[in-house]
Amino acid sequence: MPGRHALLMSFLLLTACSRVELPEREHFPLPADVDIVNVSGKTGATFIATNAGEPTSFNPLVLEDATSAEITGYMLAGLVDMDWTTQEIIPGLAKSWEISADRRTYTFHLRRGIKWSDGAPLTADDVIFTFDCIFDPRYPNRSSQQFTISGKPLSYEKVDDHTVRFTTPELYAPFLNDIGVAILPKHCLEAAYRDGTLLKQWTVATGINKPSSMACSGPFKILSYRPGDRLLMTPNPHYWRADADGQRLPYIDLYVAKFVKDNNAVLVNFCTGQTEASSIPPADVGWVRNARETYRFTIDSQGPATSIGFIWFNMNPGKNKKGGSFLPPHKLRWFQDTRFRQAVSHGFNRQGIISGVYFGRATELHSIISEGNIKWYNPNTPRFEYDPARAAALLADMNLRKDAGGVLRDADGHAVEFEVLVPSASVTAPQIMTSFKEDMRELGIGVKISYIDFGTMLARTEASDYEAGIMGFTGGGDPSGGKAIYKSSGRMHLWNPSQKTPATPWEARVDELMDLQERTFDPQKRKALIDEMQDIFAVQRPLIFLVTQNTYLGLKNKWRNTKRDLNGFIVFKLEEIWAEPEQP
Repeated sequence: MPGRHALLMSFLLLTACSRVELPEREHFPLPADVDIVNVSGKTGATFIATNAGEPTSFNPLVLEDATSAEITGYMLAGLVDMDWTTQEIIPGLAKSWEISADRRTYTFHLRRGIKWSDGAPLTADDVIFTFDCIFDPRYPNRSSQQFTISGKPLSYEKVDDHTVRFTTPELYAPFLNDIGVAILPKHCLEAAYRDGTLLKQWTVATGINKPSSMACSGPFKILSYRPGDRLLMTPNPHYWRADADGQRLPYIDLYVAKFVKDNNAVLVNFCTGQTEASSIPPADVGWVRNARETYRFTIDSQGPATSIGFIWFNMNPGKNKKGGSFLPPHKLRWFQDTRFRQAVSHGFNRQGIISGVYFGRATELHSIISEGNIKWYNPNTPRFEYDPARAAALLADMNLRKDAGGVLRDADGHAVEFEVLVPSASVTAPQIMTSFKEDMRELGIGVKISYIDFGTMLARTEASDYEAGIMGFTGGGDPSGGKAIYKSSGRMHLWNPSQKTPATPWEARVDELMDLQERTFDPQKRKALIDEMQDIFAVQRPLIFLVTQNTYLGLKNKWRNTKRDLNGFIVFKLEEIWAEPEQP
């Protein structure tokens, strides 16, 4: 049914008092190189989700938070994709590719006939434009470092309208894993690229006032955004994937992201039937299970999380904008001393956290790569178990000793104390920090806990305006994706970011290992290099590792086309799932 339809359908959302006027789907011919997915289903459902965070931008070049990345991931596609059921790289915007005999040149063939959501053709010019943006020094971004190999940038060229070629300056084993970055629409952003305002495009204001101006290649586009309330997404009418029956994906007609004040509200919304899916914190699995029959959902155990959580100290020796030091010299000396960080690790009773916060549904984290990332995790890293006596010995070795009042002091009489920034929306961080504070008090260390919103926390940590913090990184997949964290020059090397040269010998060795593993195609040898990198982080403790919680996914029973990955855990792609009508 080509053409536009004037008929509007109204959807009454469960948590809003207003009606949403949703245009009927537009139907356009499928592209010549449509990607046929081996699924079948029915269109017409609404998927409602909740999130305690809100997007800070829709521009992939500036994203730092998970919520923004998730929404943008629905909007924009890359040359390749990941099949999370097999953990294999699969075609995306590119239908195929060839690798040269020397394994340095990759030639990608784009799907013919694919278009952006506004109907403009998607061609090799968009790919070239995206990498021009990534490597332009006016626009600092995480991907520029990802594609800088042994200090040299990736080279790229347009062969024809549907073919692009990349050449790596050195052998680069994880290239296919990394090349799936979001491709940007040149026709929308070229003017901003030229006048220097690219990083100010596709902001929250764009989502509010002109969402249709953001051309999309992913399964969805933004219909409307109301901060503090909700974001609505509708199917991309030119999406390039279809099911086995030739029906263009996605199946769902409306995606609703509701924004709530905290993670407790996220969970309450789900377990009272107001949303379709939710992660279930380990501590809440028991009581949430009681609502399964009433609200017709299932809780699936997903195994250990691939994310990592940690406390860390600011070790940046540089100067702030006013020319002063980021930290008092005595605190910088403590934080930079490996013995101090090891002592804090030994002094923190994480088993108490596992019992009291996670109800036993977690294990101690010992590596910068979680045990949930089965392929890359090193189970043999050095471990710093709870041992207050060992912690005290390490502190004494630094000439830090308790005074008559039980306060730990350095040789100059400074009380050993620090402030930890804690994101206010976190459910578990306050409980973790309360326990951490008590454990540190036993060592004579004073801890001040400061709760702030996550955006402010990011701003302060980026400016090195803090002493310590608690945070987490999402994980999983190839370690090459964490280069901005592991390497001394990385923007996310939190404790001392963007170093011009490695500040310590151990950081220099990690840099060397990351470079070596990039050039190593033998899987076992590459794993050995990543194992050594994990050993170094375990010993040096720039991150005070917390725990690996078990993960649980709650999903309404009506949803179909969910799958199991290699570990037996349930996964689904939003564009492939559809819903059976629920019985009253």
